[in-house]
Amino acid sequence: MEGSSVTLTCSSDANPAANYTWYKEDKDSPTASGQNFTITNITAEHGGKYQCEAQNTHGRSYTTLHLTVGAGKSVIIMNTIRLTLMVVLVPVLVWTLWTRMKKTLSLKSEVNEAVEMMELDNCPEYENDGGAAQTEDTEEQEDLV
Repeated sequence: MEGSSVTLTCSSDANPAANYTWYKEDKDSPTASGQNFTITNITAEHGGKYQCEAQNTHGRSYTTLHLTVGAGKSVIIMNTIRLTLMVVLVPVLVWTLWTRMKKTLSLKSEVNEAVEMMELDNCPEYENDGGAAQTEDTEEQEDLV
């Protein structure tokens, strides 16, 4: 886990006793020497393949291990907080935007209704009798022609 310590151990029953060298994948120079390799305050960057070389006067031998670093408590807590904020804030934001949109549409509707009422109030009223009389006059004029 991130933030914790880990000790990698390499052992051999070689005679004479072996000397140990640790290498990390993709690193040219040795990472550590000795039978035990301790990493304190481990981070995600420490993860990867490590190779232990055991060497004596008769030869050398290699073993490889893969170190996986899990998320520490602080990372888990931060991810939990982020998720909680998303779950709470997104619905609140959507509700707020929906409420504002609804209010805006309602105000526009009220303004349109008021404008229509004003237009109706300002229109002159015509009586239908005058139109009928004019039509009769026109018909009489056509009969005369």
